[in-house]
Amino acid sequence: MTVSTSTDGCTGRLYGTLHAMLPYHPATVAEAIHVFLDRAAVARGRATLAIPGGRSPGPVLTALAGICEPFLRERLHLLWLDERAVPLGDGDRNDAPTLAAWTAGGALPAHVHPMPAEEKDLDRAAADYADTMRRSLVGGALDVALVGIGEDGHCASLFPNHPGLKDLGEVMVVRDSPKPPKNRLTMTLPVLHRTRDLVILALGAAKGRIAAAARRGPNPAIPVSLLPQERCWWYLDDEAARACTSASGR
Repeated sequence: MTVSTSTDGCTGRLYGTLHAMLPYHPATVAEAIHVFLDRAAVARGRATLAIPGGRSPGPVLTALAGICEPFLRERLHLLWLDERAVPLGDGDRNDAPTLAAWTAGGALPAHVHPMPAEEKDLDRAAADYADTMRRSLVGGALDVALVGIGEDGHCASLFPNHPGLKDLGEVMVVRDSPKPPKNRLTMTLPVLHRTRDLVILALGAAKGRIAAAARRGPNPAIPVSLLPQERCWWYLDDEAARACTSASGR
C-alpha cells in the first residue's frame, strides 16, 4: 500500500497526505482487509469488520472468506453498516446476500451481528445495536469498514444533505430515506470517523466521479467525502479510474 501527496483528486494531494487510489480486484481488496483484521486480532485479541449492502461487496467478501484462517475467524466480529427496516428473509435485506457471499468462500466468522431492523421499535433496535457494537469493539473503534457508495455519494444510509449527517450517536433510525424503503438503521458518521481503516469501493464511471469529488474536501452533498480521507483506502475499477482522472482534469 502506498501514500501519495499529489494535487489531483485521484491521487490525493488535497487536504493532508492521502492514500493513493488503488486498482480494484476482489482478491486484492480482500487481502488488504485481511492484513488489517489479522493485525488487529494479534494486537487486541479480536477484530471487527463492518460491511455494507448492495452488490459491490459480494466478490470481496467471498474472497475474504476464502483466506480467513481459523485464528482470525474465531476472533472476528462481523457487523453491518446499515440495514433496511424489512422483515427477516425479505429480499430487500442487506444481511442475507452478504452472508451468502461470505459462505460461498468459507465458514462464517465466530461472531456475526446482524442489525435488528426487522423490529417494530426501531429506536430500541438502534440502541440495542449500538450496545452490541460497543461490546464487540476494543478501544471504542471498528477496525475496518468496507464501504460501498451510491452514485449520489451516499454511504451506509447516510444521504446527501440529510439531517442525520449531524447525528452524534452511534446507530440511528432513518425514517425518510430518499431511496426505498424509507425506514432504515445505520451507523453514524462519528462511528465511521473512529474506524481505524475504511476500505471504499468505487465501481463504474459515476462512482469514479464521486471519488474525485470526495477527495477535493468535505461536502455534505457527498457524504462519503465526510469520511476521514487520510484513513480511506479507495479501490477503483477501470471505468471508475478513467472517470476519476477525467473529473480531476488530467
